[in-house]
Amino acid sequence: MGYMIKLLNRSLKKFTAYAGLVLVCSIPVYYLIFTRLWQYELDEHKIILTDEAGREDTYLIIIVVTMLTVLFFSLLMVGFILLNRRISKKLWQPFYNSLAQIKQFDLNQQHKIVFTETDIEEFSELNKSLGKLIAGSIAAYNQQKEFADNASHELQTPLAIIQSKLDLLLQSRSLTLEQYNMIEDAQKASSRIIRINKNLLMLTKIENSQFMEKEPIDLSELLHQIVAQFSNFWVDKNLVFEKAIRQGVMVEGNILLIEIVLNNLITNAIRYSPANNTISLQLSENRLVISNVGAAALHQEQLFKRFGTTSTHSPGTGLGLALVKQVCDRYGWSITYQFRDALHIFTLSF
Repeated sequence: MGYMIKLLNRSLKKFTAYAGLVLVCSIPVYYLIFTRLWQYELDEHKIILTDEAGREDTYLIIIVVTMLTVLFFSLLMVGFILLNRRISKKLWQPFYNSLAQIKQFDLNQQHKIVFTETDIEEFSELNKSLGKLIAGSIAAYNQQKEFADNASHELQTPLAIIQSKLDLLLQSRSLTLEQYNMIEDAQKASSRIIRINKNLLMLTKIENSQFMEKEPIDLSELLHQIVAQFSNFWVDKNLVFEKAIRQGVMVEGNILLIEIVLNNLITNAIRYSPANNTISLQLSENRLVISNVGAAALHQEQLFKRFGTTSTHSPGTGLGLALVKQVCDRYGWSITYQFRDALHIFTLSF
């Protein structure tokens, strides 16, 4: 019914304004007609009224004409509105059925949409066009995912070969310093390509719902383990981890995906922390906050996009935070970023 009110608001306002104008204009017309008929009857029967009686009759005629006009127009308006709502609701019902189906459609889930049959030609054509459009979008989406999956798989072998060959070259004793530096640069680029390929493959697997199984996970214990794994990295930069980790915090999810989220958030904090500073980890019952010192805010509009450039000095692949966002969306969690008091602050709410 709310849809119908929105749909009819404009037309009803116009009709009401038009009916009000007709009502206002009709009252003096009715008054003149009744007055002349009344005067004709008086003249026909040779009845002479006093001025006072004439004024009373005039007022009475005005009141009666006004009341009758308002009554009939009110009945007409109410009848028109009710009839118009009923007819419009029936006529537009197929449109709102199709609209509800489209709103519930999720390209990731790809539930089949079956539009309700209708004998209204315009809506029938609309449903056919929407069906073709949705089918084309699903096909293009599946082809894109299949291409990313296949490409990532096919790239793994040649990338591994390139990496091994570069490793062998670096071990050669006949290399000059210039050649060694060039091979080392090529190896770094190769390593970055391998990381990008692995992340793309992981994104594809997440989108294809290949990590559906869930289990209870002790997030407190897992966070302690992951921080310990990164000890070499933060020791090299002389960083200090301030941990306020509540014990026994449990979540439901896939252990591999949860590790990806924590690994990427902690890696991000270490990467953007200047040496000789502090990284703070605070885990409560339903929230994880990771903060680190920073000189300037990251580009928030690019932060969780694939290959988004979050910083002009970013050495990452541009896929880490996209993976975090993908996992959070899967489990209905939220991930937010703030830059406040010279601190990068990532908040994971679950």
